[in-house]
Amino acid sequence: MKDKPSLLSNVKWFLYDVKVKISGRFERNRKPKAYNKTSGQNLFLFFFLLFPIAQFLIFYVGVAANTLKLAFQVWDADTQTYFFSFATFERAFNEFFVTGEMSLLIKNSAIQFATGLFIGMPLQIMVAYVVFKQVPLSNVFKVILFMPNIISSLVFVMCAKTLVQKGLPVIMNDQTLRLLNPYESSSFYTVLIFGMWMNFAGGLIIYLSAMCSISRDIMEYGQLENMSSFKEFWYVVLPSIFPTIVTYIIVAIAAFFTNYGHFYSFFGGEGSGMQVYMTLGLYFFKKVAGGLNTPMSALRSEYPIVSASGILFTAIVAPITFLTKHLLEKYGPSED
Repeated sequence: MKDKPSLLSNVKWFLYDVKVKISGRFERNRKPKAYNKTSGQNLFLFFFLLFPIAQFLIFYVGVAANTLKLAFQVWDADTQTYFFSFATFERAFNEFFVTGEMSLLIKNSAIQFATGLFIGMPLQIMVAYVVFKQVPLSNVFKVILFMPNIISSLVFVMCAKTLVQKGLPVIMNDQTLRLLNPYESSSFYTVLIFGMWMNFAGGLIIYLSAMCSISRDIMEYGQLENMSSFKEFWYVVLPSIFPTIVTYIIVAIAAFFTNYGHFYSFFGGEGSGMQVYMTLGLYFFKKVAGGLNTPMSALRSEYPIVSASGILFTAIVAPITFLTKHLLEKYGPSED
């Protein structure tokens, strides 16, 4: 015979049953917290853009503001401090536009700019079209032209210097050949040719990408009209990639004052004074960087001059850049 449950046992089971019913009702009525998709996206975008925004503020806005500040200062060697003055602009203006001491720099930079614009850019566009049409031996062109970008620039420069200084005199049977002598004008044109080769692949990729983005319907229209390769290039491809060409020209105008990498890679700090290969970009770089034995006080006295020169050239180049862009867009070929 089973024992009857005690009163205490019945109370425990009653309380347990009440607890289960209350808990079940609470779980049924409780709604899960919805995920705020918008806030998650905003958080992702914030962290994604944090680094480029910080980089822009520090290395562009900060540097530009400091450059503007330095342009209105002069270094006092006695007190080791900067003080406000407009004399920096006067000195920079006289150096570049009155005394004529910088005529060689402007001439070399102009030659470098014209060579890249009127020789380098047309060659890049034509070779890009050859690769785009996949003509025979187009892959050979790509290997030869991409070689400077595949090989380390330092290794490439060392190989090029060895070829020019030791290989060409033997090949041409002329031991007096000195194409990389920093005191002879031939060094400038030698580095100019190698610089075009080293920069060729970058422009080639840009123009090739622009050609690949041309609508297939447009290309098929040219084929239906039985256009020759020249007419297809002139009337179809060139107008389609013209916005890319305009961008390249604008960037080239800006590089007029900053392009120095190839000359510094070949010569570094070799020579003294105003060398025949000197450009505006290399001149400004050497003024700011100095040498290993250059005292810091001497460099600090040059910072305001370089800053003022940069502002003067910006005031000249900015209107030219906007005017060039306006004329090219207005009178250049269109896709219509």
